Parts: sequence; C-alpha cells; structure tokens
Amino acid sequence: MTQNNWKILPKPNPKVIDELASRLDISRLTATIVAQKGYTDAESAYQYLSPSIEQLHDPMLLHDMDKAVERLQDAAFGGEKIVIYGDYDLDGLTSTAVMYEALAILGADVSYYIPNRFNDGYGPNKAVYQKLIQDGAQLIVTVDNGVTGYDAVDCAKALGVDVIITDHHELAPTLPEAYAIVHPRHPEGHYPFNDLSGVGVAFKVAQALLSDGEAITDISQLPTEMLDLVAMGEIADMVSLTDENRVLVSLGLKQMNDSPRPGIQYLLKNAGQAKNQPVISETVSFKIAPRLNAVGRMGDASLGLDLLLSQDLDESKALAKEVEAINKQRQEVVEKVFSEAKSLALSPQYQDDKILLLSGENWHEGILGIVASRIVELTKKPTIILSQKDDILKGSGRSYGAFDLYQFMALFRDAYTTFGGHASAIGLSLSVTSLAALREKIKAKNSTITLVTKPIEVNLLLPSDTINNSTYESLTLLEPFGTDNQRPVFVFEEPKIMNATTMGNLKQHVKLSLANLQSDVEAVGFNHPDWVPVVTQSTNISFVATIGTNYFRGRQTLQLMMLDIKHVASNDDITVKQRFAMTYKYIMQHQSLNFAHHLPDVASQLGASVSDLKVVVQVFLELGFVKIDNGFVKIIENAPQKALSQSTTYLRYFNKVK
Repeated sequence: MTQNNWKILPKPNPKVIDELASRLDISRLTATIVAQKGYTDAESAYQYLSPSIEQLHDPMLLHDMDKAVERLQDAAFGGEKIVIYGDYDLDGLTSTAVMYEALAILGADVSYYIPNRFNDGYGPNKAVYQKLIQDGAQLIVTVDNGVTGYDAVDCAKALGVDVIITDHHELAPTLPEAYAIVHPRHPEGHYPFNDLSGVGVAFKVAQALLSDGEAITDISQLPTEMLDLVAMGEIADMVSLTDENRVLVSLGLKQMNDSPRPGIQYLLKNAGQAKNQPVISETVSFKIAPRLNAVGRMGDASLGLDLLLSQDLDESKALAKEVEAINKQRQEVVEKVFSEAKSLALSPQYQDDKILLLSGENWHEGILGIVASRIVELTKKPTIILSQKDDILKGSGRSYGAFDLYQFMALFRDAYTTFGGHASAIGLSLSVTSLAALREKIKAKNSTITLVTKPIEVNLLLPSDTINNSTYESLTLLEPFGTDNQRPVFVFEEPKIMNATTMGNLKQHVKLSLANLQSDVEAVGFNHPDWVPVVTQSTNISFVATIGTNYFRGRQTLQLMMLDIKHVASNDDITVKQRFAMTYKYIMQHQSLNFAHHLPDVASQLGASVSDLKVVVQVFLELGFVKIDNGFVKIIENAPQKALSQSTTYLRYFNKVK
C-alpha cells in the first residue's frame, strides 16, 4: 500500500495456518490472526483462545500475601474495625468493592473511604488517616494506591495501627514501612505476571483470603461474583489483556452478561445499550468507565461505589440516574474547556510549538486529562493542560505517538511543585511565576523533539463483499480486545460504495454503505471532517478498518470502523482533493479564527498560496458548505451534499481534474 502509516503485518506460514485451523477447528482467517499474535503452535493458541482458571497464578506467590491474609483474618474474626482506603477512578472503585465484599463474606467489621480528588488528592493522606484512626480504625487496607504513602503510613504506625498496602503503581527505591505490601512487581517478590491492575491485586487478595491460601481446582472455588468488578477495573485501567488478566477479564465479562449487577444494568440502559447487545470490552471502555469515572472527576466518587455495591433495584435505578446526570455535566464542562483550549492551541502564538503547554483560569481540574487527549488528537502534538487557581497551576499531560512525555518533562523538575506519571501521561503542579520560564525552556528544546506517528498495523487485505456475520463471529473468539490484544485491522481496497453520507450536526462523521450480497455492511468514520469530500467522490476509495456490529432499534448490522482512508486516483486529482479536504478540516477546527486577518498565516499552514486559498473558500461558498461573517469562515450545518464539480469556480480552476 502507498499509505505511509499502514504497516501490513507479515502473513504467517500457510502450514502454520492450516495446522491451527485444523487442530483447533477455527477459520483460516482466525488462525491467521492468532498466528500473527505469536501463537503459532496448537497448544499456545488453544490457551489463548480458551482462557480458563488453570491459567491463573497462585496468589500466595505475591509478596507479603501470607502476612496480609493472616492479619486480615485475625482482624475479621477478632472484630477489629477495618477501613479500606480506595481511589476515585474506576480501578480504585472496583478494587474497594472487591476488598469490601471479600471481608464482608468473612463477617468483618469493614467500611471504606474514597478520597476526594480535590480535597484529599491522590494516594494516602496523612490527615485522613488521622481522622480514620480517631474514629476507631484498627487496620487500614489500601487498594489501588499506597506505595507513595510514606507520611500517612508512618503516622498510622505511630498511632499503633497497621497498614496493609495493595497496589500496582510504580515503585520507588524505598517503600513505606507498612505491615505488608502486596504488589506484583515488588523487588523481593516472585510473582510470574507483573501487570495486574489495582482491582486485579485486590482480587488475588480476596481469592487467597476466601480460600485460606489453598490452591483452587474448580471455578466454583473462585469468588466469581466479583469478577465483573475485576473486568471493569482492568479494562478501564488499560492493563495488558494477556496472561491471567485475559482470564480474569474473560470470566468477568461472562459474569456481566449472565448476571449483571443492578447498578450496571441501569447504567447501561441509560447509555443506550440495546437489550440484545452483549457486554464486551468496548462496552466497558465507552459506556461504563466514562460514566463511573465522571463521578470522581466532578466530585465525590463514593456515589459510583454505592452503585457498584447496591443490590436494591430501586436504589440502583436512582443511583444510575444520578451518575448519568453527572456524566452529562462532565461532558458539558469538557466541551467548554476544550473549546477554550482549542482556540489557544490553534492560535498563531502556539503554531510552532512541538509541545503544547496551555493554561486557563479555573478550568475544572477533574477533566484536564480528557481535554489534553482531545487536543493531542486534533494537533498531533503532546499537550499539557493547566488550570490556574490563585497562584497555583495544576494539570495533566498526554503524549503523542511514541514520544516519552514523562522523560522529556522530567528535564525541568525544578520548575514543579509536584510531578509524576509515565511515558504517555503526566500530572504536575507549579507556581504561576514559573510558567513563562518553563515555556521558554520547552521551546528551546524544539529542535531536539521528533514526533512520529505510530503506524497502523494491518492484519490482512479483505474484500468487503466477502465479509458476513460468520466473519464477525469468528473474530469474537479473540475477545476480549484491549491493550496488547488489539481488535484485528483490515485493508478494504476500493470496495464498491452504494451510498455515502455525512452524519452529525457539523457533518463531521462519514458513513459508507458497501455492496455485499450476504449482509448489510456500513463503514463509519467519526470526527473526521477531512474525510467529508469522500462523500462526493466515493469511487476509488480504500480504507483500513476493524469489524464490529451496530445495534439500532433491535436490529444488528455489520459495521466497519474506519481508522484511515485514502483516495486512489491520479497524482493531480489527489493533490486537488487533498487541498480541499485539508482546507475544510482547517475551517472546521478554526471556527473562532478570523480568516480575513490571518490569510497569509492560514495559507502558510496549509502549504498553499493566498490566491489558492481564496479559490478553495470561494468553491465552498458556491456549494453552500460555508458562510463568511465579518471575516470568520463558518461551516453551515446540515448543508446539502454536492459534488465539487457543481461549483463554477471549481470547474474554471480545476477543469483538468477527472
């Protein structure tokens, strides 16, 4: 393929494909993808395709698990007051729920505390620990946090209260002096899998606690009623869906489909989930996680935990309604802050910056990471979004491509009050007086920064008229999809397009109906205004996409989710169409920019002359795609679809294009 960022994966040896297909009774398509994932012999491929409890590791191999189990059992049977100290994201909420339910089964006197993002911050808080102990806590158990809680743990220890830490986050060279630290990557541990999430670690504690440390031989010995919580937390935290995580998430999704918690039932109903629609990993990623994370982003996350634990239908329905209202509020706040941040990101002031450092007054701290991700998607630049309150700036950053944002920003540690994160995401705070100097230091490194788009790895070229429901069903054997087990990607080369339309108020989405004798097949691309010209020039189109399904009014149809698209035509035609697509996308993204005042800058950014830019805008005007208001070029919502050739100006200037 000619597209630079389409990387076609090598096709496995035909003998390997035949062997896998024959011995495992799977399609050659499935066998090909399984082999591409590295499972080239029947035994390893079978284990991958059939996650089972035999693939789970002994929880007693985790560091300090023996000490933790003994202390928890003594506290439970001795009537001590146990407090679980959780976290406000979905991994933290599910971790808290798992630990709470496990201790409740033992009859423990157990309660929980979910820290407030804005008042308590992340991780153990010394003042909160003091208050919990003052109120009677005799044992504190952390879930999804704790390995950075030096002061809080020391405080508890001084007051005669033990702290058991269960966590999965990065470990510092020195650790808190807790009674026990259960962590899959503890330097003194020997656990065979190091990528459990917080809820994964909590579940291993629950498993050991409820089996009294004995090995399990049957699924009935596993606390399966908690596995739905594990699936939600692990998917939301984007840990690797390999090894025992694949088993835990697979079993957890089955639990959610077979016997969903009342709160999750109502949550999904509010999210538009169809009755016959299965819960898969994407359901958690796009419907469940954003809603429950919104609660912690906007205020007190305890509401989300109450929803997870509730078994009362009326209560669950009311809690889910509250969560939905908070999520809508979160969406509104995100749109407001994103609009303001976008105006900054696309302004001339920042156009030469390779790392965007954007700040605003009183932007909601809980949604800065979401806004940073959206700015990255828009600009293809690593972005840090900061909110100023009084004299302090707090913020979140997200990277782009393979760029290590953590290592880069760590060069300026002296500028921060707090700093942490990893290669793709960071959090930091600094004084307002340090901001200008930090910007200059970052700009000074511009020449050393290389941003490379990650290639789209493509499994196979697939004729669109051959795909059907059986194709989709064969691929579901590879579920659950997620980190390190991505949904298969295919090239669809110049399929026959029966109909092409746009969707959305701003016509920013594209939908293609493809010729297929066996099934109704649609290809959709969301938030890609630059693809809109495809609608009027829908021949000679190739694209890469994943295969999924769409549920609408009780009807299920095959749906291809387009990841990238190209127009196969003459060089002249490509150049012209790209010019129109790029300009339309630019207008879409710069509704607040006065074109009349910035024509030279806009033309320069688009690689065009001012006269060429004026011609393109004139074509859009003639076709009714845009309007001009006091120098501002605005997209006209719901404008009728028209071919570019319907413009007199287009024919006059581009009449050589066929």
